[in-house]
Amino acid sequence: MSTRQTLPRNTLKQRASRQPDPSGRPAADRRRRRLEVTAGIGLLAIWVVSGPLLGLDFVVVLLLGVLLLAAFQTLVRRRPLRTLLVRDTASFAHGWRGKLLAAAVLVAIPATMVLMSVGGGRYGRYADDSWKALLMLVILAGAYLASRRLLLTVLIGAVTVALVSWVLSPRLADARNGDATVLADLDLRADMGMLAGHHDVAVAEVDLDSAQPVRLAGIGADDTTSMEVGSMTKAMTGLVIADAVRRGEIRMDAPVATYLPQLDGSPAGAATMHELVTHTSGYAEFGAATLRRAAWTAPLGRNFLTADSAQMIQETKDQTLHGVGQYAYSSLGSAIAGQAVAGAAHMSYADLMRTRLFEPLGMSRTAIQVDHALVSGGESQTGLPTQPWVMDAYAPTGAAVSTTGDLAKLATALLNGTAPGMTALEPTTATDQSNTRIGGFWQISTWQTGQTITDHAGQTSGYASYLGLDRHGHKAVIVLSDVANDAGDLGTQLLADRT
Repeated sequence: MSTRQTLPRNTLKQRASRQPDPSGRPAADRRRRRLEVTAGIGLLAIWVVSGPLLGLDFVVVLLLGVLLLAAFQTLVRRRPLRTLLVRDTASFAHGWRGKLLAAAVLVAIPATMVLMSVGGGRYGRYADDSWKALLMLVILAGAYLASRRLLLTVLIGAVTVALVSWVLSPRLADARNGDATVLADLDLRADMGMLAGHHDVAVAEVDLDSAQPVRLAGIGADDTTSMEVGSMTKAMTGLVIADAVRRGEIRMDAPVATYLPQLDGSPAGAATMHELVTHTSGYAEFGAATLRRAAWTAPLGRNFLTADSAQMIQETKDQTLHGVGQYAYSSLGSAIAGQAVAGAAHMSYADLMRTRLFEPLGMSRTAIQVDHALVSGGESQTGLPTQPWVMDAYAPTGAAVSTTGDLAKLATALLNGTAPGMTALEPTTATDQSNTRIGGFWQISTWQTGQTITDHAGQTSGYASYLGLDRHGHKAVIVLSDVANDAGDLGTQLLADRT
């Protein structure tokens, strides 16, 4: 009799019960894999849609991705978190494909940040927040060389950039001064979060029909605080150009080469003064060399509008005109127009503005920032300290420095019709917005409130400005900020409430 035959029957059953079921275990493995795949797809979908759905910053999306991956590892795969932090060469990057994947991720993160900076709107946000991509690139490179752990490197990069961004983020100043009514309005808007992203803000309100025509107030700044006004300089230039027409120094239908002979014979030189002041000349927004300079200086908060006359003339001649007769905002065209009228008047642009506009209106604290800085640096919207915009040939496009006190004098003269070059405020040409036309750089819009508003905003790398006129209602609002955060939002809200 065999040994098997002599064993008790219950012993044989016990042995059989301990044998693995050849069909049950693969089934359990398949169920577990399906669960992991389903959960992985779900978490990936949550990660992909969370950014656009919740409006999250890209760095926050990265942090969320790391957290979701950790949750997948511990809650779904039931594996220790430390397995995610082993050296890449001991896991997925032991071969060349894994190493290539790690390198692709390290390059893709800052590259995506740059693409997101340049996307959206006419400008994008490259000049404002591309420094984050540069910081991320440096941190990722250093952390990965030190650790050789991709997930840990991404976590370090995202946390560091998020913390630096939070520390630098502008916060509204505490000091208040000026008119109590305007301050109460500003504090109410601050409580509603409408002043988030600003630091020092100065406001002037003008109402010629009021017993107190000018009201001045500020948070961290007052009516004597000098700030860069950026593209509001264009609107001032438009007044002087219209005044030069009245003086018989220029004609709006004349080619700009008439006053800048260096452009003679080039397509750009054939553009008329009217086309330049209405942004219909077909000029590029900036010259090619200036854009190349901006690509590496703007992320560092540096001034990139430093071209001299010879450089700007060459940029202008080298460009290819596009869409002549159609509205396309051009800082290069604005600069050429300003320099052309200065040439026709036989004086420098800074002297032209001083003698024809600033001094006649008593704007003693307003000047063109050439040769040396007239203000300290401001801050980008993300809090990066920036360099003052000291310009040369590009001065007519954004080099003015002023105060709310001086701009209130300008607004008063524009409302009562005593400012030089009033014809610049008359709309002549359509823009790319159905409710807006343009005169001599000034934009004239019809609002839903029924108001017809004549205005211009401005922004440099560290400041923002707005001047809006309700000419029919004899009212105006001026806003200056030492952060490059759109002052037009606050200005238009204040003006809309003054109906």
